[in-house]
Amino acid sequence: MSRRRWSSVFLLLAFVVLVLPYVNITGQIVADIPDGPNISYVFAIIFFIASIFLLLSRKSLDAIIIPTGTWEADIDRADRALSEKDKLKDEGYFVISGHKGEGFEGMRKGQSYRIYKYLRDHDVLPKDIRVEGKSHDSEENVLYTLKKMKEMEEKSGRDKPLDIAFVSSPSHLKRFKDFYQEAIKRGLANKKDFRFHEIKTGGFGEEPGYENSLPRKLIHNYKLRTMGRYGAKKGGIKYNEKPDFIINLIRWLGDSIKGK
Repeated sequence: MSRRRWSSVFLLLAFVVLVLPYVNITGQIVADIPDGPNISYVFAIIFFIASIFLLLSRKSLDAIIIPTGTWEADIDRADRALSEKDKLKDEGYFVISGHKGEGFEGMRKGQSYRIYKYLRDHDVLPKDIRVEGKSHDSEENVLYTLKKMKEMEEKSGRDKPLDIAFVSSPSHLKRFKDFYQEAIKRGLANKKDFRFHEIKTGGFGEEPGYENSLPRKLIHNYKLRTMGRYGAKKGGIKYNEKPDFIINLIRWLGDSIKGK
């Protein structure tokens, strides 16, 4: 059930709890309301506060970012993102982050399009979807998404902090948060521009133990130390198309060990 419906349910319960004790069998409201505190009032206040909390927390995000992964993970993350759709503000939108492929056919077969189609099949309008199609890994998912969103908001003249939520498994989100914090630390992003949030999935479709593997940890730490290569001369984040030899070497060694 959506937050809007839960809020309506709690408001209805608050009304029923307050009114029902004073309605006789004819449906008329009895005027003799007791002076002292009543347990019904306590429950009514609880239901009312819960409904207000749900209403206030319902629209708290400017964007929900869905990073691409495996086929199963893509659908899992997209489905989880849709379940939090009510949290988007009126002008909020979904961001699909991941390499979109080259040419028309490449785009149609790419992961970004698969998630886009899934959102469209679930009644999300094209105007409420953005695609960041240059990322190749989790680090770039974060950096290039921040870059794209910053550019879009600058064009619209907005200068307030953006509340952004990444969707993934808890261990994967830990990496995203590390990259986000390192980007701020290195001056690639301004802390006043964004507020980082998390939407956790069950990790469906993700390789068990991958986040805790030695190659993954080595690559993650290496990326944090070398994030400066994404810094633009005039400030902000630049696109970096150069493959990194060290990262490719660690991946090759990890795959070779697994293959034995």
